[in-house]
Amino acid sequence: MGSGHGIGTASGIGGNIGGTGLATLVDPVIVAVPDGKVLCGRDALGHRTQYVSAVSIDAAAYTRRVTTPSALSPEQSHEQSRDGSPGPYAEQEPAQEPAPSRAETPDTAPAEASAGADSAAESTIGQTDGGERTENELRTALGLGPLDWAMPRAMRIYGWIVTGVVGVIAALLRLIGLSHPKTLMFDEIYYVKDAYALWHLGYEANWAKDSDAAFASGDFSGMSTQAAYVVHPQLGKWLIGAGMEVFGPQSSFSWRVMPAIAGIATVLLLTRLTMRLTRSPLLAGLAGLLLAVDGVALTESRIGLLDVFIGFFATLSLYCLVRDREWSRARLARLLAGTRPGARAPHATLRPWLLATGVVLGLTCSIKWSGIYLLAVVGLAVVIWDTLALRRVGARAWFLEGTVAQGVSDFLQTVPVAVVVYVGCWWSWFTHPSAYKHGWTLEQIRDHQPVPFPSLPNSINDFIAYHQQMYEFHVGLASPHTYQSKPYGWLLQTRPTSFFWEDKAQVPQTCSGGDCVQAITSIGNIAIWWSAVVALAVVVIIGVKNRDWRAWVPLIGYLGMYVPWFQYRDRTIFTFYTVAFVPCVVLVLVLALGMGAGLLPPLPGSAGAEAQVAALRNGQIGAGIRPWRGVGARFLGFGPQFGRTPVWTPPVVETDPGMYRIHTKADDGDPEVEAPANAARQADTAGG
Repeated sequence: MGSGHGIGTASGIGGNIGGTGLATLVDPVIVAVPDGKVLCGRDALGHRTQYVSAVSIDAAAYTRRVTTPSALSPEQSHEQSRDGSPGPYAEQEPAQEPAPSRAETPDTAPAEASAGADSAAESTIGQTDGGERTENELRTALGLGPLDWAMPRAMRIYGWIVTGVVGVIAALLRLIGLSHPKTLMFDEIYYVKDAYALWHLGYEANWAKDSDAAFASGDFSGMSTQAAYVVHPQLGKWLIGAGMEVFGPQSSFSWRVMPAIAGIATVLLLTRLTMRLTRSPLLAGLAGLLLAVDGVALTESRIGLLDVFIGFFATLSLYCLVRDREWSRARLARLLAGTRPGARAPHATLRPWLLATGVVLGLTCSIKWSGIYLLAVVGLAVVIWDTLALRRVGARAWFLEGTVAQGVSDFLQTVPVAVVVYVGCWWSWFTHPSAYKHGWTLEQIRDHQPVPFPSLPNSINDFIAYHQQMYEFHVGLASPHTYQSKPYGWLLQTRPTSFFWEDKAQVPQTCSGGDCVQAITSIGNIAIWWSAVVALAVVVIIGVKNRDWRAWVPLIGYLGMYVPWFQYRDRTIFTFYTVAFVPCVVLVLVLALGMGAGLLPPLPGSAGAEAQVAALRNGQIGAGIRPWRGVGARFLGFGPQFGRTPVWTPPVVETDPGMYRIHTKADDGDPEVEAPANAARQADTAGG
């Protein structure tokens, strides 16, 4: 890459900047300027960068502004070409002499140069000379890249390639053998039959006793027209029933295909979300692959339950949330461009991605009520992010503007939208007078009993009374169950849920050493879950230390879909509920690996970016990634056993007395396991 302009190839420089392991230069070059040097190259994201190590005050005059890879100044972003040219200095400044090698250059600059560079680097958007800010300066303060930056075409292609690859892997694991077993297993005895009734009656109905076997064989005569009392909204059962209508309800494949599609779509969504957060096809592909092979995600994609839909819509809501953060901050930078610090914040406006977030969260709540907590956490996160954005740009009265003016707008675009969507998903209940609880208000009036809102239509009062009854059921469910568990053991998968069990009486064949059994157990991939426990602490610490908002994306999932269960620890609850936030578990692990392996460059304006700039200013250019950083990435325990899923799908395996004690010990206070999973069918699991 050398030329007559004083450009010399910087061999050995393409390592970590400042030894932080957070950025790596590709094709680096050194551009000579009077009494100084400029290091140019591409970082791991493909940005064209320009780092300055000044050795005198005169050299500092040739620099514009010390930047991070994602936060070039407006002058740099417009003048640097995308074809690999080293930058404006190679084109505009005459060569003085070949750039000195690293060995010939002092590690530290004279005090005068350091002082000049410090003053240039430490200026912030809110602490300038009072001049007008450019849009790119504001974007940098808000953690966004420059206006004219675009992801390299090759990286975009690689991102879609890995998305397709992990999607194919997820589809193969979820669709092959999906119809086996052909019987209703676990809570399919509730949700699948409810789904059939919804599509044929418009409401859930009661079934004849012991009608499960007949239903699985294609005999649906056990359904009555009497409305059934159910404790979950209808949307998930409508989705299950859609597959039954397409493929025929007599096929077990039909009542599991929609959960399988939801599981595949969740893998694809997580891959794209990770790609958007990290701009790394490697990390995006790793996230999708880990979710594709996780046991909780896999088993619940192969059974007709509701919770896999929660995982899908929750992941989609996080994706919409990230898109809204980018959209709203880009708008803020655009509207404040040309203003001085202390300017009034722009008026709140409709935000399409925030509205989409509200819609998706409404759909999440329409699967199970556990989505309400995610709605609350997401709403709080939006207000906090918006308030901090106003603070970053030095807006006038930023706290009041963010929490009151903008906060009200944020609330109106999420909570009421979610409520409207939730109520809309009950349209079938409203349009069928035979549905459960219809007529309750008339009975109250006839018996001279009070109704919640006498001025509202009877159907609304019926709806409210129904929800009161559902709430009382959920908070009061405490019937013992063989596989109930406590939330404190969920992250370690200490008490998995058995979905299916057939012993020697049902399995006709005999194994070489004796009797055979078939079993499906919803237990997570231990290498993923246990590693994620450590990764969770790493992500929290680094996220807080470096002010990296990306760390909070999966943490929102933990706060909204895991932490609330601790208030119900005495209820009958199960480990398989973790499918709702298993994408966040995987994302935490991938972010921690990316941070540790140096694959996650710091964001503009973050503490990590400031540390990187300080290291560059002092000429600290590392030689490569520290050896220990790659250790975490090698711990992928599923690798040697890839393709073997003996408890996630039901192959016939030989009975081993020791197998009953592998991850099956009951939680403290729970009944010990003395019988296989089918013994638990006598317990009421409708509240799961």
